[in-house]
Amino acid sequence: MLDVVYIATLIAFFAVMVLFVKWCERIVGKEDVVTVEPTDTDTGTGPDDDGPDDDGAAATTTKTPEEVAS
Repeated sequence: MLDVVYIATLIAFFAVMVLFVKWCERIVGKEDVVTVEPTDTDTGTGPDDDGPDDDGAAATTTKTPEEVAS
């Protein structure tokens, strides 16, 4: 009998949480989804940017054997 009470409580909990989310969406409003298209030009100004370096060449992460040995 205890397992039936546990399952009923679990189902009631999730039903209340679904109602809570719907209530919050009603208060705040649904978020509008906006898609952003990437640009064709790449400035390469950021530190994590994979764009061109100062000399216009693409950044490379390959190390030469001399760099690895040192």
